[in-house]
Amino acid sequence: MPESLTSAAFFPEKLFRRFCRRQVFILTIDRQPKKWYSFFVKILILGITNFENQIDTEGVVIIKKLKMMLTVAICVALAAQINFELFTPGFMISLAPVILPLMLYYNRDYNPLVITFSAGIISPLYRSMILYVTSSIPNILEIIYSDAIFYFSYGILFLFLYSKKSKSSLANLFAAIVISDYFSNIIEISVILHFANYRYEIFQTLIIVAFIRASIVVYIILLLRYYSFFLRREEHEERYRKLIVITSNVKSEIYFMNKNNIQIEEVMKKAYYLYKSLLSVENTENLRKTSLDVAKEVHEIKKDYISIIRGLEELFTDKADDVQMNIKDLISIVIDEVKEFIRCNNLKIHVDYKINDNFIITNHYYLVTILRNLIYNSIEAIGSKNNGYIDIDIQKKHNVCIISVSDNGTGIEKDNMHYIYNAGFSTKFEEKTGDICRGIGLAHVKGIVEEVFGGTIEVESEVGIGTKFTVKINEEEMERDSK
Repeated sequence: MPESLTSAAFFPEKLFRRFCRRQVFILTIDRQPKKWYSFFVKILILGITNFENQIDTEGVVIIKKLKMMLTVAICVALAAQINFELFTPGFMISLAPVILPLMLYYNRDYNPLVITFSAGIISPLYRSMILYVTSSIPNILEIIYSDAIFYFSYGILFLFLYSKKSKSSLANLFAAIVISDYFSNIIEISVILHFANYRYEIFQTLIIVAFIRASIVVYIILLLRYYSFFLRREEHEERYRKLIVITSNVKSEIYFMNKNNIQIEEVMKKAYYLYKSLLSVENTENLRKTSLDVAKEVHEIKKDYISIIRGLEELFTDKADDVQMNIKDLISIVIDEVKEFIRCNNLKIHVDYKINDNFIITNHYYLVTILRNLIYNSIEAIGSKNNGYIDIDIQKKHNVCIISVSDNGTGIEKDNMHYIYNAGFSTKFEEKTGDICRGIGLAHVKGIVEEVFGGTIEVESEVGIGTKFTVKINEEEMERDSK
């Protein structure tokens, strides 16, 4: 047998041949030892690989359990160092029995015996090292033994008092902690005292200690629950704010799509009227055909348009539309979204608002659209200017709700004042691409203010100083449903 094959083999060739001579197929193998040897090694390697793949998932689970056990044991061992001595040398009242039930409560998928036994091994070992270095107590082994018994007893009691119950509450947890803590301490101090020299003071103090530590555990759990609830509530409010903004955008678009639908109807009527008019004119067959085709195609466009509108209305119309909101909550939603936009775009703009009078709004989605368009119009006017500010003032005078949005942006030139509410009019454009903005923001605002709320909108502006928009809406219109 070549030396290279022997040295590179998975295991010694002599052992392989000795194994083969004991088998029935010894003659076949002896005739071609190199071939069968290589084949056997390949089979063995393949088997090991399959075995590793099979235990891979189980190994991950085991590693996770070991990590959890080690984490609990370390936390308990460290908490046990916060202590004070009581009754007799070696008996400590520590923070460990506060940490341990918390770990058991938040790891209920694991057997409490596994957790407490791991803590009962590592914590006493850690304590023994500290005592050996820093203390002159002669009976260290006895103290460590009693400490381990405390954890073992605690785990057994907790298992039967709490973990095995199908339905458990904080009251049950509190009772289980008190009983487990109290009796485990009794067992521990009994071992240290050699089951002698009992005093009434020991039992009285240990039950008080058990109540205090159990109360601390339950209080911590309640705090963590409240904190978790607070985070969920904050997340829910954030989603609700975003939903309000999205819905207001869609509803305002639906409103103007319905207006455009009327214009589409007018175009269709005019095309058909042109067709009827051309019937009495000679040599206009092509024009008649074209005008009729236009009327038909516009009608098809209108059908698709109506289908889109109905689909959007079904998605964004629910019972929440009938819920009234007060102006304070609505402004808070808009301001939070605007400030987030300013932060994300690194703009140096300060937004301030003042609500002098609170009032109720039924069509809050439309008012959100008005406020957002006016505020974002101010942001665009200020741009990258330093020390920009936007001031929002809300008040009520003689049953009229007055909303004003002012800024220190570039202002509006007098020649453009008459056109700012025209759809498509805009002085803003993208410098890099040359694309002009749609110019429908203020047209939307004016349409909603006048047609939905029956109010008015006014503008005051001076170039280089700033602009102020003032919206006036009757209080009754604010509370009235536009449906």
